[in-house]
Amino acid sequence: MMRGSMIHSRLFNLLFILLLWLPADTVAIGPSGGTDSSKITTERNSSQDIKILIAYQSKYGSTKQYAEWIQKESGGDLIDIENQDAPDFAIYDIIIIGSSVRIGSIVIAPFIREHWSAIKDKKLILFTTSGTPPQHPKIRSMYEKSLPGEMRKAIQYFPLHGRISGDKLTAWDRFLMAIGKTMEQDETLKKDMGKDFDGVRRENLLPLLKYLKEVKGGLK
Repeated sequence: MMRGSMIHSRLFNLLFILLLWLPADTVAIGPSGGTDSSKITTERNSSQDIKILIAYQSKYGSTKQYAEWIQKESGGDLIDIENQDAPDFAIYDIIIIGSSVRIGSIVIAPFIREHWSAIKDKKLILFTTSGTPPQHPKIRSMYEKSLPGEMRKAIQYFPLHGRISGDKLTAWDRFLMAIGKTMEQDETLKKDMGKDFDGVRRENLLPLLKYLKEVKGGLK
């Protein structure tokens, strides 16, 4: 009986956070012209003395879309950490990190922990993409589980809406989403699970870009 309860508990915990996973970094429509992910984009903004890095991980494309928009606004260097080597963090003043969310965790969290000693004294900004509304309590809980308090204190965090297109999901993702829907207790989230949606908007970045401008002003 105890063994059955433990298995049920583990299954429930997995499915409870499933909503944060599947729609996390959803299918994106690339910007006009696109970006060559095989090399770092080195376009600079007018503040040549302030170096900005945008490092991201993207499963389906939403995180990449936001990262490219940020790059166009800031003129920073753009790097896809899954396809490029880690850069020399020492040359940057501001580091913006973007990630999808999977199984209730920030996918890029191990990268942050691995390179923490090299980035901890930089101005750090983190954004994530998720199908769960940014203001939902699950987002804060996921963030706190993904990174320890010491790191969170040094990071300005911006959760963002993602995008989902059911025909782009793997069969496994669709299966897990169906199971997750039966377990979800939040009726609003449950109703929307499995539906296609597009929450990726350039204006979602306005708070992040406003903060970035303030940080740059403080570094001049």
